[in-house]
Amino acid sequence: MSKIELNDFIYLGRLFEIYGGLLSEDRQKIMTSYFEFNMTLAEIAVERNISRQAVLDAVDKSCEKLKNLEKSLGFCTKKETIKKELLKVKTWADQKDEMEISEKIENILKEL
Repeated sequence: MSKIELNDFIYLGRLFEIYGGLLSEDRQKIMTSYFEFNMTLAEIAVERNISRQAVLDAVDKSCEKLKNLEKSLGFCTKKETIKKELLKVKTWADQKDEMEISEKIENILKEL
């Protein structure tokens, strides 16, 4: 997986947000540089004093682990489902002028 499409990059970033703590400390640092700081493989390699290929391998293996964790646990999918349902309830609350409910839902959505 040498090149990641934008949609996949966003999806994998979400998975890293949820499951990143389950990766080794070294992989967490590489993935943080890659996803959160948007560094290239070459930049990460220079920063960590390792080869670009080593970074690519770490990213590929980490992405596979993140996908497998999601396949097994499904937290990202569940989170997105909850967001969609809460948005429906918020829309209903807004239409019914139930501002207290709407505000509480808004706060929950921010935490997700």
